[in-house]
Amino acid sequence: MSTKPLEGIKVLDLSWVFSAPYSTLILQDLGAEVVKVERPGGGDRSRSLPPFNDAVSGYFYMLNRGKKSISLDLKSEEGKQLFLELAKQFDVIVENFVAGTMEKLGLGYEEVKGVNPKIIYASLNGFGSEGPYSHLPSIDGIAQAMGGLMSQNGLEGGQPLKTGPAVADALSGVYLTVGILSAIIDRNNTGKGQRLEVSMMDSVFSVLEESVIRASMTGESLSARGNKDPLGAPWDAFQTKDGKWVIVCASGGDRFAKAYNAIGRNDIVEEYKGEDLVAMKKRADNLDYLNKNFADWAIEKTAEELLTVLNELHIPAGAVKDVKELIEDPHLKGRNMVVDVEHPALGKVKLPNLPIKFFDKEIGLNNGDTPVEPQLGEHNSTVFHSMLGLKEEEIEKLKSTGVIFDNAIKSK
Repeated sequence: MSTKPLEGIKVLDLSWVFSAPYSTLILQDLGAEVVKVERPGGGDRSRSLPPFNDAVSGYFYMLNRGKKSISLDLKSEEGKQLFLELAKQFDVIVENFVAGTMEKLGLGYEEVKGVNPKIIYASLNGFGSEGPYSHLPSIDGIAQAMGGLMSQNGLEGGQPLKTGPAVADALSGVYLTVGILSAIIDRNNTGKGQRLEVSMMDSVFSVLEESVIRASMTGESLSARGNKDPLGAPWDAFQTKDGKWVIVCASGGDRFAKAYNAIGRNDIVEEYKGEDLVAMKKRADNLDYLNKNFADWAIEKTAEELLTVLNELHIPAGAVKDVKELIEDPHLKGRNMVVDVEHPALGKVKLPNLPIKFFDKEIGLNNGDTPVEPQLGEHNSTVFHSMLGLKEEEIEKLKSTGVIFDNAIKSK
């Protein structure tokens, strides 16, 4: 069996909840050894997030399967020294505290670089370490609001809405992974480590599509428009007679003509046809009217019937699926994206797999795997002995003074 791309890379992971732990999960799936550094007593706060079974958090399991855990008091002098000794043994450090937290502890990049010049020190935070917002805390909804996403999400004229899943967390986690991988390549070329940072607000702002250039050129900000888009018609989510929803995105004049010819509205095709800017603007200005005519036809079809027609015409369309449908979706199963695993406390569960597919390497999970998440401080003895050479009596003394902690903490 071939090795995974990141085998041999060691990651010291101080992150918690979702954003940066999602990044280190990707690194773990790619073969890196990830050791979580958790606070004594409670550990990563996601250990207390639902859903639960037998007081075990499925949320924590989802993000931390396959990782190791040590519990270390970074506010104590002994804890700080142990952390710096550990840092000598690792390639990457990941943290997602409010900017400046690690520096206040005396464990920032400069201190770590002093003991390991090749370290890659990766930080993820709400607003970055510079600028007027840098001292502010953030979670996903705040980043979506301040990064511009909420202003464009929701129904026209309605309340600004965040997305359901925490996309700002996930997006910044993916960006952090890209930064870490780039820094590893750069270190391979130069022999030098470096500090890198990803801001959640920056991450959201960077994916606002044409909004930024449009505001720059026209002085106007795009507002929320629901599922509609002026790039084509019909373009919206349409309900079918079986109560399901199908989104249709018929971009361009050719697809517009195919769609309205298919519903018997040749008159609409003749009135609004064309590929030039004038025709595009005319369709965009009358999108509500065009969508309404398509909706009146679609409601007489089942979702399957509607999709059959649109797929035959090569018009982009798709059923609006909920997660219960997706975990049984034949396409996702065929791509090994829905994996059946067994957990000693959670039982048989399904997990989303890593969406990166290597054609000559086995990456991520397979059906029947039994990955587990670490108990809080489970690997204290292993890590401190194998990496720092501490003897059992030294480890026990650290436990007795509260510098490290390894009792299994169960969420309630």
